[in-house]
Parts: sequence; C-alpha cells; structure tokens
Amino acid sequence: MRLGLIAAAAALTMTTAATAQTAEQGQYAGQLRAMFTSVAVGTCPADLMADALLKACQEQLPQMLPALKAGGPIKAITFLKSEQANSERYEQYQVTFTNGAPSKWTIGGLQDGKFRSVFSMGN
Repeated sequence: MRLGLIAAAAALTMTTAATAQTAEQGQYAGQLRAMFTSVAVGTCPADLMADALLKACQEQLPQMLPALKAGGPIKAITFLKSEQANSERYEQYQVTFTNGAPSKWTIGGLQDGKFRSVFSMGN
C-alpha cells in the first residue's frame, strides 16, 4: 500500500549516511506504530511530531486517512536499517498492514523527544 508522503519542512539528505550493522536493533518502532495508530483515527500526534512534521501531517491528513483505514491494523513493523544524516539517526522499517502490500517507512530526526521526519518512498 502506498501512502502519501509525510515530510518535515527540511529535506532529508542521506548523502553522508552510513549503513549500520545488520545485528543492530531499531529504536523507533514503537513511536512509528503510535503515529500510524493516531493518524488512522484522524489525529496527528503532537507529542511525537516536531512542529513542521505536525503541520505537514495535519495538511495531508485528509489524503492519508482513507489509505490507512483501508490498510487496516498493523500486522508487523520490521526494522531494516539505520542511517546517520547530518548527525541525526534515521531508521527504516517495513510496515505490513492487515490489507495490502508491505511498505517501507523512514522515521528520524529526533530532537527534544519529537521526530522531524516520517516518510515513505514507496516499496
């Protein structure tokens, strides 16, 4: 399932990224799940999203809501890798909903307990 892009105002550049070791564990799966759960019921979680991401989420909510509802509950969130960009951690996950194909999502830019980026580049 392809969902609309949720992006922070600043573009994510991975030009300085280094792929982490395969034995590494993801740190942001719980927050990603909480974001999907919240958005699926029509709310952008201000406690998890930095201002620019929250604004983007609110603007894109009408387009995202039908796709998330159609996808149904999350069956699995699988950590794929982490990368560093501009001294910030970004993690990529495969998200599998009850209905539809899995999709890859990146979450990161954690600052003051809130994320600045959550996006999908398609499968």
